[in-house]
Amino acid sequence: MQIPRISMEQVDIRATLELILKNAVLALGGSAGVVATWNEAEHRFVTSAAYGLSPATLESLKPLLDEAAPDLAVSRESFNFLSELRPDIELPVSESGLKQNPIIALPLKIGERTIGLIYILRPMAASAFSRIDQPILAAFAEQAAIAIQNAWLVHLLAEEKQRLESILENSADGIMSIDSRCHILGFNAAMEKLTGYGREEVLGKTCSLILKFRDKGKKSICNVQCPMSVMLNEQKPVIEQEGVIYTKDGREVDVVMVYSIVRSPAGNPVNAVVNVHDVSKLREVENLREAILSMLGHELQTPLAIIKGYTSTLTRRDKPWDIETLQQGLQVIEEESDRLSKLMNKLLLASRLSSGALKLEKEPVQLPAIAQKVVNRLKTLTGKHVFRIEFNDEFPVIEAEPQLMEQVLSNLIENAIKYSPNGGTVTISGRVLDNRVEIAVEDQGIGIPLSEMDNLFKRFSRVERGLNRRIQGVGLGLYICKSIIEAHGGEMKATSQPGAGSRFSFTLPLYGDKL
Repeated sequence: MQIPRISMEQVDIRATLELILKNAVLALGGSAGVVATWNEAEHRFVTSAAYGLSPATLESLKPLLDEAAPDLAVSRESFNFLSELRPDIELPVSESGLKQNPIIALPLKIGERTIGLIYILRPMAASAFSRIDQPILAAFAEQAAIAIQNAWLVHLLAEEKQRLESILENSADGIMSIDSRCHILGFNAAMEKLTGYGREEVLGKTCSLILKFRDKGKKSICNVQCPMSVMLNEQKPVIEQEGVIYTKDGREVDVVMVYSIVRSPAGNPVNAVVNVHDVSKLREVENLREAILSMLGHELQTPLAIIKGYTSTLTRRDKPWDIETLQQGLQVIEEESDRLSKLMNKLLLASRLSSGALKLEKEPVQLPAIAQKVVNRLKTLTGKHVFRIEFNDEFPVIEAEPQLMEQVLSNLIENAIKYSPNGGTVTISGRVLDNRVEIAVEDQGIGIPLSEMDNLFKRFSRVERGLNRRIQGVGLGLYICKSIIEAHGGEMKATSQPGAGSRFSFTLPLYGDKL
């Protein structure tokens, strides 16, 4: 009788063992049989497959697996009767109703390791098994051992595959796999988030059509430098390229693409796993650092040069200065020192806001009074502007930190003055909206280009166009305002019409009843 061949793909181990067992029983003229495997957790043999025996009969044969069958499997005398091995056990009955007595057993081995055993039973009236039967059963025992080993390997491979897929899927970096023609085979969740494409949208498509990978000069990397198509003679297993990819909605993302390439014996790429590192934040940090150095260099240099110039002049001994000249010089030095102090305070406050170290000490605050206080202080700096404060007499008290609210209004009103150099009206107004209040500062100045609106509230961001180039500042005021308002649980917005003015508004939660 032909022994069935077992492939790695057969993962239903019980069905496979039952097939082997059935053929073994038929080949040896038996009527029942059992395959048992070693269970490390229970430290005993347990039934993995059975043929010709009912579940109740199998239960009664458990003592046989614990002692007699294992001993018989390794014994030189492998043909015996159950009645001799275990006189205390009632002889089992096959599904056909025949009592079983002759038994033969052999171990299932992989190398020198025993992983289970197989035993075959014959009806009581049949003859005992002989030495001739041992080689036949040994062939089936080998097949059963191989099947168990294969099933275990398949299980391990499936577990490892699942583990690797889980690692790739949950990686913070974008990971995709491609074939030799750059068709996308895999696309993890981070890639979906990074690009905006769903996995099903990209599988099978070429990565150049999806990502449109380009260098800093916006030249296509896919067409001229793709590791899978033009570097056939390059034997490096890992190739790194830097550039820009495009998301589904057209946004640019700075990335570093790391290709881990699998090659054929001839050295040609077969497939690759591509790690896509989003370096946009790194680029933002680099740009921010450059902006800080540029802004601070300019903003610090001017007052320091003025202070240095006046102190050098006033301390000259070759020329006496009258009191009025000394006072004027010292006043300029004081003003420039205040300017430096104000700049440093802004930097420190921005640092505290950015790191989350700002602790709010809230108390009931009347925003109309703070607005009036700020206007009284700032209107002395200009003779071109008219200030209007529009709050209802019953405007409610809100809960906030007074000094920070004054900082926000000061920044907004100072900006309104700076960015309306030809004068006009600056309006500070307040109104109640459901469960919050809205404060707005409007000017009639130069306005803000639409292209600059998205960057207004970023650190060190300034509108660099036309007249704005002559307006001093380091680009921290609006960032500070927005951060303070959000720390109070509010929101900040801006609208503008170039050439007609801007409106900055913020909301804050209500506190208490209207007064």
